[in-house]
Amino acid sequence: MKYYNKLLLLACLSGALGACADDEIAAFKTDKPESIVEYEYLNAYDALKTYVDRTANPHFKLGTGVTESDFLSKGLVYSLVCANYDEVTAGNAMKYSSVVGNNGSMNFSTVRDLVKVAKGAGITIYGHTLCWHSQQNNKYLNGIIADKVVESEHPSEPTLDPSVISNGDFEDGTITGWGGWGNSSSRAISAAGQGHNGGHALKITNPTVGSDHYFVQTSYNVAFKSGETYQLSFYVKGASTGTGQVVAQDANYAGDPFLDKSANKDFAITTDWKLVEMKATVTADRTLILLNTGKYEGDLYIDDISLCHVNTGGGGGIVTNEYAVQSDFENGLDNWGGWGNSSTREVVDGGGYNGTKGFKVVNPTATNSWSAQVAYDFASELVAGETYYLKLKIKGSVAGNIGAGFQKKSDYSGRGDFPAMSVTTGWKEILTSVTVSGENADRFLFNVGAYAGTLWMDDIEIYREVKGNTIPLTPEEKADTLTYALENWIKGMMEATEGYVKVWDVVNEPMSDWPDPTQLKSDPNHTDTENFYWQDYLGKDYARVAIKLARKYGGDNQVLFINDYGLEGSGNAKCKGLINMIAYWESDGVTRIDGIGTQMHVTYSLDPVKQQANEAAVISMLELLAHTGKLIKISELDMGIADVSGTNIKTIAVTLEQHKMMAEYYKFIVKKYFEIIPAAQRYGITHWSPADSPDNQNSFWRKGEPIGLWNLDYNRKPAYAGFAEGLSGK
Repeated sequence: MKYYNKLLLLACLSGALGACADDEIAAFKTDKPESIVEYEYLNAYDALKTYVDRTANPHFKLGTGVTESDFLSKGLVYSLVCANYDEVTAGNAMKYSSVVGNNGSMNFSTVRDLVKVAKGAGITIYGHTLCWHSQQNNKYLNGIIADKVVESEHPSEPTLDPSVISNGDFEDGTITGWGGWGNSSSRAISAAGQGHNGGHALKITNPTVGSDHYFVQTSYNVAFKSGETYQLSFYVKGASTGTGQVVAQDANYAGDPFLDKSANKDFAITTDWKLVEMKATVTADRTLILLNTGKYEGDLYIDDISLCHVNTGGGGGIVTNEYAVQSDFENGLDNWGGWGNSSTREVVDGGGYNGTKGFKVVNPTATNSWSAQVAYDFASELVAGETYYLKLKIKGSVAGNIGAGFQKKSDYSGRGDFPAMSVTTGWKEILTSVTVSGENADRFLFNVGAYAGTLWMDDIEIYREVKGNTIPLTPEEKADTLTYALENWIKGMMEATEGYVKVWDVVNEPMSDWPDPTQLKSDPNHTDTENFYWQDYLGKDYARVAIKLARKYGGDNQVLFINDYGLEGSGNAKCKGLINMIAYWESDGVTRIDGIGTQMHVTYSLDPVKQQANEAAVISMLELLAHTGKLIKISELDMGIADVSGTNIKTIAVTLEQHKMMAEYYKFIVKKYFEIIPAAQRYGITHWSPADSPDNQNSFWRKGEPIGLWNLDYNRKPAYAGFAEGLSGK
């Protein structure tokens, strides 16, 4: 059955009607439009599949891709397919998202209909596809590996927020933030070596004993919140024994006492360093913490003061950290940068905590704090109104202070500053926090301009605590869950096709595009919301899993292909990478991959140099594939056309001469397939779209481009002739 151009058929019909007209009408004559004459040569061609030498290629399949609804309606597309092709590939019907619902239920009704109609027409089906990253039901797959609910009625253990006292170890050599009064008492920084474990301490001197603790008070401004619990810890030492008290107080002198574990208001002072731990639940908002030592006479030393808000937890609640930054500098700068005042930043071997790699920052002279900055730009904006924690290990060449905060980088406006941080000449760990004060916080800054010297930093973390009653699945749990889902899917598909589909794209498009096409595609941070990468959960061996399941449920006689695009790209890097990856998968001695599919969504270039390179790359790709000894299928061949600048030309603008150039490229590709691929390895060629792509909102593939062998009216194009001649070997 031949498919003639519709325009030509209409012209013939017009001629027949004219023969029955009266003499006046019969006398009227006109020439055929030139546009029809130019295409009349296409009528001499037979159906495409007749050009395949079946004696030399007894197993060769000539296929096409179809929209399943067009094929199932048994209209023009169905007739075209049956006349011209041996095999069909469904555009979407056999893909995961077309079958699997949001709750994991599977509807194979369209697949079963496709099998029934194809079987009745004697057309085989190429299964497309069993395991792919695209067109997955992400909602279902992400849902089954989401954090699991913790089934517990018991409250979680209390946790502590960072200390609200920024100068609690006094290693900067000052008592900044601390004040006091009463009984001619004094407060000063101790001499070096008099602090807990060396260094400095806060020295409080009361010349004479008083009748009550509040006769001498040492203060620090703190914003206590009503109803909240706070834990205080510090080390204390005196020249003699005695007691003291701690109170959270407001401006009206009302207060809440801190109590030790035995509910004692007093803390003991001994002649050796002693750790004091006390708690208070405040009954109203308070503004000060007071160390009351009026009943102790003489010199008193206090060090390592920490005051933390207590998170009491909830029923089964879990606290997890959502990190904006985690940098240990073992792999380099990790996106840290900065500027100002001739300052420098680098990663140095042995410069980190415990001799690991460390981040070295040098500011040569002291200026304004913001004149030298160390910066980190976040991948996504911080959440306004949320509290974020900064944790790091740090030391310096001299003692001093540095600042830190968040910023909106587009206009440099602040989004919250951390309390000033003291730096000592020995390693210390700092944990501090600030609430993000506005939208669009996307940069973190260390302000080091006022610090003259060298800073060493390591293990920098910026995060917020996310509280809930869930906990993440382990990688092993996610892999097990997804393997179960993949097994259900493959089992269901094999049952729905009832053994009629014997050839499959078992894994589709596995290889990366950039930066390394020799490696698998990957989305390790799971930022791609459009796709689902099985390999990121099942590992590099994920193809072995899919192949094992396909043979388990479809039988060992299944013909399984690995299919990918861009194998004909310049240098054939992806082709080589795919061949090597297949060799790895088969290296276990169990996995068997029967064939390789090369999609070949090609473009004819009007730049002769580019086009020559295109053709050379096609030849080298086919040679590489032939050397594998596997079945080779051109699985999704279609063609666009580009001008010399590389801009794709829409169908409406393609000239007849350019159509014929495309026809020659089709002929070249198909002929080279038969010339280079040995007969025993020729599985077949599938042309991906019979007709051109429409230029409207319903078009999702190469929109408005001349990709078909027929135009949108199903008239043959010069590409049809080139394809047919390639099949015939002419």
